[in-house]
Amino acid sequence: MAGGNRKGRRLHPDTVAGIALLALSAVGFWLTTGFREVPAMLSQNVPPTFFPRLVLGLIAAGGIGLIAGGLRAPRAGSSSPIRPLVFVTAGLVVLLPFAITLLGTLATIFLVTLGLPPLWNERRLRFVVPLALGMPAAVYLVFTVALEVRFPTGLVATLLG
Repeated sequence: MAGGNRKGRRLHPDTVAGIALLALSAVGFWLTTGFREVPAMLSQNVPPTFFPRLVLGLIAAGGIGLIAGGLRAPRAGSSSPIRPLVFVTAGLVVLLPFAITLLGTLATIFLVTLGLPPLWNERRLRFVVPLALGMPAAVYLVFTVALEVRFPTGLVATLLG
């Protein structure tokens, strides 16, 4: 049998992750084709597909980077099992739209950037606290102030104010 001593050719985990991100981006991009057009008065000078496609494009670019790095890396040997923390993080990401609906975009960004680093064992508050304060502030300045995009304020803010 030709090549009988060769081990099965396995892709590097980064290559697999990059392919998964590209597939996810493609599906997301396809979903944006079903977005309804909004009246010009509410469009804030950008179509409803702009920001989702921008984010999907950045994710796809990251996927391409992973694929390129994985193709240059040595072949994958045995891989370690997926840690439960990966599934906890994925579950939190799935819950984000519900948190935004309840708490609003900026409060959700604050809580995520405050909560995820300790979950990933980053205990240095000198890094976590500035990130948690700076990320929503940066998002507010770039999107709300500079681009005049209105984010959902959330049910809690609606009830309180």
